[in-house]
Amino acid sequence: MQKLLAFLLPVLFAIGTLVMNLSRGFTIGGYVLIAIFTALAIYFMPGFASLF
Repeated sequence: MQKLLAFLLPVLFAIGTLVMNLSRGFTIGGYVLIAIFTALAIYFMPGFASLF
């Protein structure tokens, strides 16, 4: 469960930030947040993949 959440939470935050940027216009802070949350999701991807 923790591996699943460690992967899904950054993914959901990255998607949410992308939607906010698309609806309100892109900002430098938005790009930074998308990059951080995407990097976190990629970092936790092997742990998530080991569940299957």
